[in-house]
Amino acid sequence: MSRVRAAVARAVDYVHTSGSRRAAAAFGVSLAFLLGVELTAGDHLGVLPIPLAGGLAAYLYTRGSGREMLAASAYGPGLLAVGLFMLQVYQVVAGGSTESLVAAATRLSGWLLVGALLTAAGVWLRRTDL
Repeated sequence: MSRVRAAVARAVDYVHTSGSRRAAAAFGVSLAFLLGVELTAGDHLGVLPIPLAGGLAAYLYTRGSGREMLAASAYGPGLLAVGLFMLQVYQVVAGGSTESLVAAATRLSGWLLVGALLTAAGVWLRRTDL
């Protein structure tokens, strides 16, 4: 566990050093989120991932410290993934699909799993002592 903490501490120091590094990290995380959602969901979400990624970048950039930003880089996309899971399940049920609620939730459970893991990692990063 000490290697993980050492790597996290180096990442926190790197991001906290300058505003340009903070902007690059915020842009990179939001771009990775956007690409991940677009490649996974396809056309099912329309243009929704674009403003979500922009809002995520703004949220990440405005965090007060490198540690807060690194934690938010995990739990921010995690919470968005859980929200997108709920949205997609709702679209299946409310859209009059012949697919059952359980089948839709099972098919889309990857979103929930990834979101929960990222959120847990973000909470761990936020609470751990470096």
